[in-house]
Amino acid sequence: MDQTRQLIDRLKISPALRRICGWQKVCDIPHELSFLRAFKEFSESGLAETVHENIIKECMGDKIIGHISRDSTSIDAWEKPVKKVKVVKPKRKRGRPRKGEVRKQKPTRFSDVRLGFCFLPLFAVFNNLALA
Repeated sequence: MDQTRQLIDRLKISPALRRICGWQKVCDIPHELSFLRAFKEFSESGLAETVHENIIKECMGDKIIGHISRDSTSIDAWEKPVKKVKVVKPKRKRGRPRKGEVRKQKPTRFSDVRLGFCFLPLFAVFNNLALA
């Protein structure tokens, strides 16, 4: 009964919902007992289930609907998490290397040139495009 009262209050407040339900004015909304009788008749006749079933048949037909439900609630456990293995990086000395000391250099973006990649064919293509 309380939900019916809330529905009627909402219909009185919302003109859009009222128009969807077919009432233009607030005074056109039926009384609470009329709603209760209509709801009782709908539930006894199974009208909502029939309408829902027909909509599904019309829209979906024989299609199979795939759906995955996942539960994301936390589970309290006594197990300790597995410790991650830390990768130990050798510490580098800061500053300039001493005489005779050779340090490994990081590869640069121009390291392709040192490996034998030749940019000359690319420059020729760009020059041909610019001249055309």
